[in-house]
Parts: sequence; structure tokens; C-alpha cells
Amino acid sequence: MADNEPHSEECDPDIFQNGEPVVLIDAGGDEERWVKEVAALAGARLDWHISGGTSQVLHLGDDESRQRVDDAISKLEGSLKGRIMRRIPVGAPGLYRKGVSPIPAGAVAAFYDGNGGSAYIIS
Repeated sequence: MADNEPHSEECDPDIFQNGEPVVLIDAGGDEERWVKEVAALAGARLDWHISGGTSQVLHLGDDESRQRVDDAISKLEGSLKGRIMRRIPVGAPGLYRKGVSPIPAGAVAAFYDGNGGSAYIIS
């Protein structure tokens, strides 16, 4: 699997293209099981993919659904065979997703600026 690509043939392309980042995890192969458990508990649409060498979980739904996801993550955090690296605030961009995240021409690096946007280093 290439970086920034959906994790499998079963990846939901709608979530990959339109989902909002929720959490970054380092799960060593436990991603699929854990994300499915979170989705089931929250009654929400979730999927995950690798971005920048990290597993990024995406959510597709409304604010109420997102709150249920956040609550389920808190409840199931201890069952993850790995660790939560970062919870991503609502509206924050998460990690770059090839073909989804807009970037300016000449950008060589990007980072979250803490104010709801990304800042770029342009060569």
C-alpha cells in the first residue's frame, strides 16, 4: 500500500474523499479492528488510511455523530493495541491527503497552524 492511499480494497471512497480527520493512531496493525469497534459503538461512519506513515481515522457525518465518535474513542482508547497520537479538533485539517488536501504550488512542507488552518513552506 502506498502512503496516502486507502488502506484496502474495502476502503470507503466517500469517507476517504469527504471525511474529516478525527484522530491519529499508532496501532501496529490493530487499526481495522479498533476503528470498526469505535464506529459500531458510535453508530457512525468511520474509516482509516495511512498518511505520512501514520494511521489517520476519518469520520463522515454531522456534529452529533462526531460527538458520539469522540465519546466512543474515549471509551475504547484502552482497547487499542497501540496509542492515540493526536486527537484532531473539529475543523482542523489533520494530515495531508493526496488528491484531497489543496496545497499551494511549490510547497515542500505543511503543518497545522493551530488556528484551524495549515501553513506551508514553499521552496
